[in-house]
Amino acid sequence: MPQLEHQGASLHYTIAGDGPPLVMIHGFGSSEADWDLQRAALTPHFRVITPDLRGFGQSSRDVGPFSAEQFAEDLRVLLDHLEVERFSLLGYSLGGAVSFQFAVDHPARIDRLILVNTLPSFRPTTMRKKWEVCMRRSLVRATGMEKMASVLGKRLFPEEHQAEMRATFEDRYAQNTKSVYLDVLDHLPKWSVQERLAVLQMPILVIGAEHDYTPHAEKEAYAAQLDNASLIMVENSRHGTPFDQSELFNQHVLEFLLEPSST
Repeated sequence: MPQLEHQGASLHYTIAGDGPPLVMIHGFGSSEADWDLQRAALTPHFRVITPDLRGFGQSSRDVGPFSAEQFAEDLRVLLDHLEVERFSLLGYSLGGAVSFQFAVDHPARIDRLILVNTLPSFRPTTMRKKWEVCMRRSLVRATGMEKMASVLGKRLFPEEHQAEMRATFEDRYAQNTKSVYLDVLDHLPKWSVQERLAVLQMPILVIGAEHDYTPHAEKEAYAAQLDNASLIMVENSRHGTPFDQSELFNQHVLEFLLEPSST
């Protein structure tokens, strides 16, 4: 498995497929294995690069900081190492925050940007968001990662036919390192690029689930601030859209990325 050493951390990544580069960033508490349901659809068209963020998957779990800014800098170093100058970028959940951060820092490097069930600011501006952060902190500190995995598994995949999907999620999520998870929870509520959205002039696709943690209206609000963005709501989906609606998700991603450029 390829690894890159950066600032004392070993960063794991995978590459598969041929074509223009497409970088995909996983969600909080996950790894590049998030994309198992996307590879077969995307690799015939793209050179798909899927890193494990530091602290997750097979990357180092003992060298921080574990913040969106650090994750984005790690991504820059990885892409420089791979000699990838321009690429399309897809970020899901926390990976969306990383993608936002990279995009506002290096807008000229991105051909197309896809943002999935994410926001340009993770600051807890409502009581519900504040409760979510406090709940996760308290539950992980008191009971550990297995209980957190079980709670989230039932929230993301509550249907009977999703039992296998839920079990896979819970098994992967329970493997998180408690200290890393809590460190991310300390950093994320301070993160925002809301005031820098004007620099994002590349084509952008915003994908939001009908039953995501945050209301679809919040995705509509930030998409309206972007000059070249389109917005899709995926019905009958919760936060785990790449899993619970994988075929439809893959279809939307391919249609957007393969659409001829207007320039």
